[in-house]
Amino acid sequence: MFAFSVAGRAITASFRVPETHTFHQTLPLPPRPTMIGMMGAALGLDLESAHKFAEKNEILVSVWGDHRGSMRDLWNYRKVTIKEYDEEKIKSRSHYSILIREYLYDCDFRFFFGSPSLDALEEVQQAMKSPVYALTAGNSDDLLKVTAVSEVSEIETAPLKGFDHTILPGDVSTMCTPSVDFTKLPITVTVSSPQVFLLPTRFAFDGDQRAVLERQPFTFVRSPVNVSEPMEGYVIDNHAVILQ
Repeated sequence: MFAFSVAGRAITASFRVPETHTFHQTLPLPPRPTMIGMMGAALGLDLESAHKFAEKNEILVSVWGDHRGSMRDLWNYRKVTIKEYDEEKIKSRSHYSILIREYLYDCDFRFFFGSPSLDALEEVQQAMKSPVYALTAGNSDDLLKVTAVSEVSEIETAPLKGFDHTILPGDVSTMCTPSVDFTKLPITVTVSSPQVFLLPTRFAFDGDQRAVLERQPFTFVRSPVNVSEPMEGYVIDNHAVILQ
């Protein structure tokens, strides 16, 4: 297996929990489809082509990330419709709706890309150094600044028990125990329990439309934890991650 990492920063980031509407809750970290989309933007591919590229070349991804806090923003948006509104309707703004969008702010990320295909991975690495399209941390206005791209190197799996600020496959929340001494933590440090989300992993594409074909649970870990049973993963740039 070959792998490399991309370090980046974003002032704001938002990774909407799928199928949320009036309240756009954010995931703590970008899921696999978001990272595949980011790879596609760097390569200049549309979303369907990016997913096909990932499947063909067995691209695996993971992430390490942290932020300084979260916030909620109130959005007033106009509904897309072919219906024409008269002057009274326009004045009353009845064709507008309100939603709340949750954001992370002052974010640091390190994205990990792996593949058994060295040529494909080197193509992705070069694209990350000079992306075709601007990279974002979720929404189109959450620009991501790439600060470093590592060299592609060969990596070996290892049994890992300690994780932090990353995503683990499956629902392993009951296997996690905190690995920090709470009595020694400053009161300004927030301790977070692992969170489990059922997220899409495979899609069927029809033009600009996509339908979910498969969902899997994922455990988002922020505060350091130990798992009761070792999990096969990798240590890349001193971060314990599981490529998936």
